[in-house]
Amino acid sequence: MLHNLFAAEWLKLRKRPLAWALLAAFLGLLTLYLGLWALVIALQDGTLSGGRLRVEVLSAAQTAQIKRQLSFPGVFGAVLGQVNSVGGILAVILAAGALGSDFGWGTLRAQLIRAPARGRYLLAKLLALLLALVCGVVAGLAVGCLIALVAGMALGLPSSLRGGDLLALGAGILRSLYVILPYVLVTFVCAASGRSALAGAGGGLIFLALDVGAGSLGSLGMVSDAVRFVVNLMLQPNINRLVVENAALFGLDPTVLASGLDLATLPSLTQATLVVAAYCALFGYGAWRLLARRDISGAG
Repeated sequence: MLHNLFAAEWLKLRKRPLAWALLAAFLGLLTLYLGLWALVIALQDGTLSGGRLRVEVLSAAQTAQIKRQLSFPGVFGAVLGQVNSVGGILAVILAAGALGSDFGWGTLRAQLIRAPARGRYLLAKLLALLLALVCGVVAGLAVGCLIALVAGMALGLPSSLRGGDLLALGAGILRSLYVILPYVLVTFVCAASGRSALAGAGGGLIFLALDVGAGSLGSLGMVSDAVRFVVNLMLQPNINRLVVENAALFGLDPTVLASGLDLATLPSLTQATLVVAAYCALFGYGAWRLLARRDISGAG
């Protein structure tokens, strides 16, 4: 039964113009992000003027960091970083459409008549959505690799790709999806509560904005260990730790380009993993509970 539900959800996602539009938006923004950094390096090194004119706007450390992002294996970390920033926003929109539209279109009632186990329905939708996100990440990595090859030849950037980097890439992809998961689940909560895609997108994006804003409280952790403990129970500091670990897998240091990020105040990797899991369990249970208690009738 779960297999049939998953196949149906995957078919709906593949046929949705929204999914393809969001993928195109992500790849376009990723290309713009890496392309602009390549342009900055070209101006910094005088590549465009044949070495006659240099526009030095970055420090040596920042220049080295950007060059690592534009070459192998650092480009993997740069792409995954965009997955967990821009990609997170787009994932919320896709999740809202995936669940919320079933209420508006009246398809939820028809599905639950054939398969009344609402937990399986929700799980199948989540699995299909995660598979779609994996496909998006792979497409992003393909675009990133192409840009790295072109930038490497145009800017003379050194690259080194080993077998261990490819193994780390698998772990990096899983960690990126894990970072997005709580935002997807809270979007499900909002969509189930409001019974619409608009409620899901609005609630998910508001939560995401508030959570990112709460990340600025990380500096309070310097006050005392007790305050740091409380702050690190919030979602954002733990998300930041996982994102930093992903960047470090490929030799990147996010603090070079984001001076406001203080690694000393972030929780440990183990704590971050467990706290994010707790939020996922809470939001997942909330989405299931709302869906299980909801009286589904008519088109909504």
